[in-house]
Amino acid sequence: MLKSNDGQDFKRYVVMDYLSDVLIRAYGKSIKELFENAAEGMFSLIIDIESIEKKFEKKMKINLREKIGLEDLLIIWLEKILYLNEVNDLIFSEFKIIDLINNESESRISALLKGEKINLKKHEIFLQIKAPTYHNLFIKQDNEAGIFTVDIVFDV
Repeated sequence: MLKSNDGQDFKRYVVMDYLSDVLIRAYGKSIKELFENAAEGMFSLIIDIESIEKKFEKKMKINLREKIGLEDLLIIWLEKILYLNEVNDLIFSEFKIIDLINNESESRISALLKGEKINLKKHEIFLQIKAPTYHNLFIKQDNEAGIFTVDIVFDV
């Protein structure tokens, strides 16, 4: 649970009904935490996160030599993690952003992901996510509560 500046409780993310796709609303007290919770929310759609053991750590980097919007950086972050899942059969339950820079000359994320290889005898796959989408994607900040929020629609 997150606690806002005014004492209100927020979950890290919630899954919401949305037409034929799936939508999550992620929260964070910082952009880093928002991105981490968005990744956790995405994986909660794929698999029971509680069933994932932290057997290995995977370092992940995104380096762009230009400034992009935070929404674009969020999509790239989620796509890269989803790529590791699809191509390498990796599942993650912990997402820790070490460094997130988004200035005039670069956009960069360094992160540490913890998880394991998919084991179909142990893990039940809930959904196959094709991609995060830009549909109604907008990062909002509630200055009073001190909370960032984003709704992410996933193509399934």
